[in-house]
Amino acid sequence: MKTNISFILFTYNEEKRLPYVIKNFIKYGDIYILDGGSTDKTQEVAESLGAKFFTRPKSEKIHGETEQNLNFVKSIINTDWIYWGYVDNIAPKKLLEIVARISSESTYKLINVPLYTHLWGNTENYIQKSYGSFFFHKDYIDFTNNYTHGFGKFLGKDSEKLTLESNDGLAIKHFSTYSIHKFILNHLRYAEDEAFEKYEKGERFSLIKTIVAMIRYIFIYYREGHKYGTLGILIVLNYAFFRLMTYTKLYELENNINLDTIENNYSKNKEVILKDF
Repeated sequence: MKTNISFILFTYNEEKRLPYVIKNFIKYGDIYILDGGSTDKTQEVAESLGAKFFTRPKSEKIHGETEQNLNFVKSIINTDWIYWGYVDNIAPKKLLEIVARISSESTYKLINVPLYTHLWGNTENYIQKSYGSFFFHKDYIDFTNNYTHGFGKFLGKDSEKLTLESNDGLAIKHFSTYSIHKFILNHLRYAEDEAFEKYEKGERFSLIKTIVAMIRYIFIYYREGHKYGTLGILIVLNYAFFRLMTYTKLYELENNINLDTIENNYSKNKEVILKDF
C-alpha cells in the first residue's frame, strides 16, 4: 500500500540496522537514504532492499534537521508528506495505518508521535517515553536556524497539529545503541555543538543553570529509568553528566579556555620556576 509519504532515513555506516527499518516502511512508500559518507555496505544493502540512496549535502551541523537537508529532500521526493527519521527507530503497523490515512486528507499538517526508547540493550523496559514530530507536510516545517535536538518551526495552525495517544501500540520504538564508550564520544560532540550555539546566541555560563539542567535530566530519565535497576541509575547519571559537559564547554568558550591557552599559561609558570636553574 503506497501512501502520500516519503520515508527519509539518515545513515552513516548502518549496514547492520538498515534492513529492519527498510522492511518496516517499504510497503508504505518510497524510502530515501540520506547518507553521511558511509564506508561499509550501507548503499549496497539499501539499494538491494528497494531504497533510494543519496549522499546528503555537507554541513557543519551535527544534526540532520537543517534547511539545507529539507530543501534537498523536497527536490527528490514526489509526495506531500515526509517521515523524518533514523535507522534505530521501528514503527508499529497500527501507527503506519493511521498516518497513511491522515496523509491522504487535508485536516492535519503535522503528527506528534509517541517515542519509546530502549537503551544499553535492555528491551524489557523503556528508559524514556516522549514524543517526536516525525510525520509532517513538506511545506509546513521550517528548519532555518534550527538547533541541536530541535525540530524546527511549525508553519501551520495549532488546529493542524495532531498528537496521538501515548500507548505501546502507537509508539515508535527507539533502539538506541550505546555503550559507555560510544555514549561519551557522541554526547561530547552534541555537548560541544550545543554549547557553541548557546554562546553564539549570547547565553552565558551560570552555575545555577548547570545544576538545574542536570536535575532536569535526572528527573526525565529516572521516571522510567528506575525500572532498569542499577543500569537505569547509571544511565541517569550519564545523562546528567551530558548536561554538565555542555555547560562546562560554555564556560570554556566564555573564558577562552582551550588546550592552547592552558599550555600558554602553564609555560609562563614553568618559566618562572626555571629561573632558579
